[in-house]
Amino acid sequence: MERGSLKPVDRLTMRKVLRDAFKTPPRMKDLLLAINRDFDDYYGMGDDYPEAVQKLVDRANEELWWMELLAAAHTARPTDPLLAEFAAEFNLAPIPVETTARGTERIPAGDLEAKVRAANPMLDVLVWRTRLGEIEGRVCRVECPPGKARGTGFLVGPDVVITNYHVVKDVIDGTWAPEHVLLRFDYKVLSDGVKLGEDKTYSLAADWLIDHSPYSAHDLEAIPTGEPAVDELDYALMRTAGAPGREPLFPGDPNSAARGWIEVPPGRAELDFGRQKALFIVQHPDGKPMQVALDTDSITGVFGNQTRLRYRTNTEGGSSGSPCFGPDWQWIALHHSGDPMYGGPQYPARWNQGILVSAIVNLLEQRGKLVALGSR
Repeated sequence: MERGSLKPVDRLTMRKVLRDAFKTPPRMKDLLLAINRDFDDYYGMGDDYPEAVQKLVDRANEELWWMELLAAAHTARPTDPLLAEFAAEFNLAPIPVETTARGTERIPAGDLEAKVRAANPMLDVLVWRTRLGEIEGRVCRVECPPGKARGTGFLVGPDVVITNYHVVKDVIDGTWAPEHVLLRFDYKVLSDGVKLGEDKTYSLAADWLIDHSPYSAHDLEAIPTGEPAVDELDYALMRTAGAPGREPLFPGDPNSAARGWIEVPPGRAELDFGRQKALFIVQHPDGKPMQVALDTDSITGVFGNQTRLRYRTNTEGGSSGSPCFGPDWQWIALHHSGDPMYGGPQYPARWNQGILVSAIVNLLEQRGKLVALGSR
């Protein structure tokens, strides 16, 4: 999405979603201060609050900084579903995509509710968007060196990020120093390369490597000759410098929620993979801004030793290390690979593959490292 003026209907929508998300003048003032503007400069003394917001949006549109305003608003209120839906129309919130015969395509806003209900008839689309808003702030680009995307990672504790072993293998084996790794949250970039909003970056702590498990040689085989061992789970559990999970999503806003982290489902809940097939993946494909890939008929099988899950939900390079969720947003797998025979549109991938959370939890428990997870 490139810069330009809002259509009249979009100006009306933006006024409404901003008023609903920031219900009082002081809260709107805090939002504007965070982008170095003063709300008082955009309306008259006798204006009521709706008139003030109308004038604010009209000025932002005329002066072409409405995207900065919208990006900041969504960052400050990521769980507001109507604000998120509007922001996603301009690539400023995670974009829902699906795999079709033509490749990966955006799901039109009008079709999303049907997709969500197909995955889980009990889940309203507004609840679905609210949960996605909580999750998106916990997912990051893993860069090595800074600026070069290697994969995706996500918080599983206040200061703990998980990604794939193969994403940071060069750091674990000493080819790259840990100082070369950067974890970038809240990444928003337009198609013209202009960055919007303030992304937040974290480096690794001095004692950064909590635990790791390599991938299996069987993961590289086009036709696997065996199953990976239970300690070949392709993960790296890394400690960050600072505690991003406890920090506010929108510094400067006294009403900002903490970033939080993704928790292991209580009781290590497992899906009935024979019945529930939907899978959602929140990812930075090809290092791009965040997407959420949906497939309501995704899961195709699970390995006999309960280490790997196979599914159809679309991924790209850079998606390694993304969280995979079941139909009610419980974390069930760590995405780590695709079909080794994939060769572009003429040779489409037969499957994608993730590491089951239960397998990771079991190995961490055996190693005495389970305490690193924030939900433990």
